[in-house]
Amino acid sequence: MNSLRIPILKIGQALIASIQVSLHDASAMQFKDDLLDRIHTTHARAVIIDLTALDVVDSFIGRMIADLAVMARLMGTEVILTGLQPAVAVTLVELGLELPNVHTALNLEKGLALMELQGQEDTDVVAAE
Repeated sequence: MNSLRIPILKIGQALIASIQVSLHDASAMQFKDDLLDRIHTTHARAVIIDLTALDVVDSFIGRMIADLAVMARLMGTEVILTGLQPAVAVTLVELGLELPNVHTALNLEKGLALMELQGQEDTDVVAAE
């Protein structure tokens, strides 16, 4: 049985993945592999993972999201999680998952604005050097 693939869009130097379906273990692992591959092939500077459609996550999916964020950061890509529903945020905290250096935003629109703001900060740092 093929797992459902989550679309990953490239906009400028960023990738946007909006999860619009319930993730099961196989589809979550496929998503992780796909996103890491796209980060590598596109040299994306940022990735926004929109979780608006997820109203609940289990421990496997919660850990996969946290691990994916750490892996992307290790590859030099800024990570922004958007659209965390209250139950998802509660689950992540109850699982003791930490998301160091991962930014969050209320929704995708605010995540895009945050990404643009960070891009301007990067440009300012390069210009000052």
